[in-house]
Amino acid sequence: MLCFCLSCEQINHHNVSIHVSDSQRYYKMYAHYNRGKAGNIDEYMTDEIGRASNMSFVNTRIDGKLTLDDHTKFYLKKYPGYIEIKLDKEENSGNAYRKIKTMCEGIKQIISH
Repeated sequence: MLCFCLSCEQINHHNVSIHVSDSQRYYKMYAHYNRGKAGNIDEYMTDEIGRASNMSFVNTRIDGKLTLDDHTKFYLKKYPGYIEIKLDKEENSGNAYRKIKTMCEGIKQIISH
């Protein structure tokens, strides 16, 4: 429980809300943001994880579990103005965890600027 609390981050600023938690079992991020940034986020996700699996996130609404070609498995819910990502560390490799975490950090940067 202490580990979970120490690894939570929440940003609330100008109608933007970003919450990240990194517990022993799960890495999670969810955010509410300006809908105008949805295209940038979609393109960024396509570049970071989509192209290697011949997948595009541009102009999509998703609510489900995805499996990439490299066997990375995660839950994704996204629509303009909202994104939620949840990765089960027990189902994924360390490389998959780092890839999703890095992508989420990039998404946070897009949302925050």
